Amino acid sequence: MMQEAVYLPPRSGMRASGRISSSSAQPLKPRNGKSGRMALVIILLLSIGILLIQNIDQVYGFVNRPITKVRIENQWHHINDEDVSKMLVDYMGSGFFNIDVKGVKQVLEKHPWVMRASIKKLWPDSLSLELTEQVAIARWGQSQLLNQKGEIFHPRFVQLTALPALNGPEGTQIQVMEQFQAINRLMFPAGMKLTGLTLSTRGSWALSVNNEMEIAVGRTNVFEKLHRFIDFYTAQPSIQTADYRSVDLRYDNGIAIKKVQGDFPGVAIR
Repeated sequence: MMQEAVYLPPRSGMRASGRISSSSAQPLKPRNGKSGRMALVIILLLSIGILLIQNIDQVYGFVNRPITKVRIENQWHHINDEDVSKMLVDYMGSGFFNIDVKGVKQVLEKHPWVMRASIKKLWPDSLSLELTEQVAIARWGQSQLLNQKGEIFHPRFVQLTALPALNGPEGTQIQVMEQFQAINRLMFPAGMKLTGLTLSTRGSWALSVNNEMEIAVGRTNVFEKLHRFIDFYTAQPSIQTADYRSVDLRYDNGIAIKKVQGDFPGVAIR
């Protein structure tokens, strides 16, 4: 008796044998990739650290090179390279990290023509210098100079004879400088250049104009007297005023003038 084979289809919800799920088809990602790279970095850093420790003297010597060069960042008029070289001789050869930059600044600013020094280190072996020079506005006394702030400085060799000559008691240089600037502004439009100003110990003012005319003003009403003289001066012919050598304004309402030849009669002004 022959038996018939019966085919039974798979039930719903059941997977046929031999079917591969889609998730099993994706490649597997390595789980230890990031930690492996981190381990390599750590090993590399440790190796570098060991090498540095073993060769610390050579590495420090390479980084901390001696200062052997100076770079000038601006032009100087009254400071020369020889002076700067002499002032820096004790600092040249110091290590880049050892050099006393503050000390270099202090030494350079002792030079009479240096108002301010700016110092920078440039690796591996250089110094950068920028020196701000004093600006001489006037002579003070016999051998000193005044800068634009009215401060005194004293160069070794003073040959700036073209500068106006200011004089006064000790400690009055700022007062004299301010008075000089104010009087010069007043007289310049009239063609008179103030080339000297002196304040006496008694407080009297005396002027030098155009390097050839001396004016005694006195202690009081300085600008009132100067205005009076300027009005008179500008009203005279230039061929006549060129002969004026001394003027005395120490009068309440008059002017006394001395010319190259003889005296100019006193002029009363009311």
